[in-house]
Amino acid sequence: MAVDAVSIVPDMEYTEPSSNDVRESDGNHLGEKLSKLGLDIAVTADVLGEIADVSTQDREQFSAFVGELNMLQETTKEISINISEATTVATEANEKIHGSRSTVDEAGEEIKRMIDAVKNSEDRMEQLSNAIENVGGIISVINSIAKQTNLLALNATIEAARAGEAGKGFSVVANEVKGLASSTSNATTQIEETLAEIKNGFESLKVTSQETSSTALNVGEKTETFGAILDNVSEAMTTIDRKTGIIDQQMGVVSDACQEFVTISDNVSHNLEDSTEKLNVSAKTMRSVADDTDKMVLRTALNGSNKSERDVINFAVYAQEKVSAIISDGVEKGLVTLDELFERNHDEIPGTNPLQHLAKHSKFIDAHIQPVIEEVVAGDDRIAWCAMIDDTAYITANILAVSKPQGDDPIWNMANCRNHRYFPDRAAKRAGQNKEPLLLQTYRRDMGGGVFVPMKDISAPIVIGGRHWGGFRIGYTP
Repeated sequence: MAVDAVSIVPDMEYTEPSSNDVRESDGNHLGEKLSKLGLDIAVTADVLGEIADVSTQDREQFSAFVGELNMLQETTKEISINISEATTVATEANEKIHGSRSTVDEAGEEIKRMIDAVKNSEDRMEQLSNAIENVGGIISVINSIAKQTNLLALNATIEAARAGEAGKGFSVVANEVKGLASSTSNATTQIEETLAEIKNGFESLKVTSQETSSTALNVGEKTETFGAILDNVSEAMTTIDRKTGIIDQQMGVVSDACQEFVTISDNVSHNLEDSTEKLNVSAKTMRSVADDTDKMVLRTALNGSNKSERDVINFAVYAQEKVSAIISDGVEKGLVTLDELFERNHDEIPGTNPLQHLAKHSKFIDAHIQPVIEEVVAGDDRIAWCAMIDDTAYITANILAVSKPQGDDPIWNMANCRNHRYFPDRAAKRAGQNKEPLLLQTYRRDMGGGVFVPMKDISAPIVIGGRHWGGFRIGYTP
């Protein structure tokens, strides 16, 4: 491509320097030094800005950490309060357990006395049972005597009958003796029945007493077991009380440490905030110096003091004019409309990472502007890339080398798929919104994956149908 590096820049007078023109040579040398200085300042400004951003993030995270620490301190206080309450409850429970232990011991003694009483009752019932057995034997003797008496009375009656009148008195006596024997026999029978009932009652009472004694023994054993359990629980509650006391002391130490750390953290947070503010001020100052240096470099290039960069700048003017002419011709021929060119609601391309968009004018730009981009980037070895960007920082076209189809690796895509994407960084926004004839920017270009490249960016505004549309950007190394 043949590009007149002199004539295409308006209002610029320039003649080839002679080998003897020392002053102009010194001017070129000064312009190149100024360009290099601007690059160093811009890189430093960007680094300061990144440090300031990181510092801001650190301060925010540290503030969040201090907030969490304050919450931890409050939680520690609540835990300490709960431990104190738990200690109180444990103490009260221990006292109640000791009281219960005394009650259990008293109940155990009562049960032992009851067992002794039951055993004594069993012994007495055994004695009464034996006495009843003895009474039964006596009744048997009386019953035998009654039978014999009844037999004697019967014999006496027979003998009285034989004696006749002389035996009548004896017969009366014999009848009375017989009646007495019968009454005695009936009485002994009733006594035997009563004694049998008493004996059965004593037998049932004896069984019940034995069962009661067995139950009392079991209760006594359970009481002893329960007493042992109470002793274990009491010991455990005492241990808990001791441990909670130790924990309470340790929580006090933790609380004090938290308070001290909060105080230190507040100081560090204030220092971080102050440092971040100073870094931001320094970054803005350095960026402002870099911008001013870029303006000076651009001025030296335009007035002939920096011919090296002037050639690259001329490409931006050339591309601006050619692109504007192509788009205007496309509008006239109906290949693209002004509405399509100024439409800003672009469609997302599904599955892209980073996200890409297709504009209604993308097909026209890719077909007609892409050749201009490739022509410009091939015109100078220092030019790394060229791009069309609108006023929303949407790059609709880029060089083919970084306009590849996306793959599965987002980091690779970041560096190799840089068309049809939004780049809302400072340089992109300024290039898209700039309305001055030329804008020179120096910065570190983010290539993705933590890779940054020092870059100069010269852009010229694109006006379509009398309306500012965006700009044509050229990225180059000085």
